[in-house]
Amino acid sequence: MRRIGLVTNHRLKKSLDLTAQLAAWLQKLNYEVYSVANQSCDSLELALPEVDLDKLKPDMVIAMGGDGTLLSAARVTAPYGIPILGVNMGNLGFLTEVETGDLYNDLEQVLKGRFSTDERMMLQAEVLREGKVIREVSGLNDVVVHKGSLSRLLEINFWVEKDFAGSYKGDGIILASPTGSTAYSLSAGGPVVHPSLEVMVQTWICPHTITARPTIIPPDRHCTIEVQDASSEVMLTVDGQTSQPLFKKDQVLVTAAPYKAIFIRLTPLNFFSLLKTKLGSETVFRYE
Repeated sequence: MRRIGLVTNHRLKKSLDLTAQLAAWLQKLNYEVYSVANQSCDSLELALPEVDLDKLKPDMVIAMGGDGTLLSAARVTAPYGIPILGVNMGNLGFLTEVETGDLYNDLEQVLKGRFSTDERMMLQAEVLREGKVIREVSGLNDVVVHKGSLSRLLEINFWVEKDFAGSYKGDGIILASPTGSTAYSLSAGGPVVHPSLEVMVQTWICPHTITARPTIIPPDRHCTIEVQDASSEVMLTVDGQTSQPLFKKDQVLVTAAPYKAIFIRLTPLNFFSLLKTKLGSETVFRYE
């Protein structure tokens, strides 16, 4: 590895400060260091050259922040097959691999090639308006169609392929990846899915019926969400970071993405131990 990309949460001074120190350390060791930027998390304040991924791919990207920063980095790097090393500077760190106190020792092991990789299914969404695609977006955790700030119920039609799965009223619908099954979907009553599986998890948000239950959907099927009633604000949100207003009869087509997010692991993933440690009843956390 000679080219290293950095993504940081520029809203956190501690992230910027540590990322600047890390960049200087890598440059001193003669590594090429670049900023990998997007709308949510960037390192433009670090005075690093910003890399054009279509022209030059880093050998890996280091995401400095919390799980939110890692989600943002995954949407950028996954289409290019670039592995990500997540450094936890938030409070939860469910997805990140390295704690700040171990950063340099762990990074030395990675730079020596002493690591494995963990591939995660991504989701891809297309927004159709009057039959035309007006936006495409991908995400690691989930695709959510939900009501806005008003309390009016949202009516949604849902298909799996050409099979009409129903019309429901409620606060919205979540389509989550296995990685995202422990995020918003879990809070809405969805099942926990082991990240080695490749499925989509469909979970209704506060449905106004007792018959709407979470459903596991194969990854080779496409799902269609149609806004049936949009008398108030309706939004599409991906990973809780990317949004798109929706109107009546707009459709959101969701499929498994043709690429995967690649995480760098220093130790084998112990998923159930991680669940107990990070999502225990006494855990209090926020995303950074």
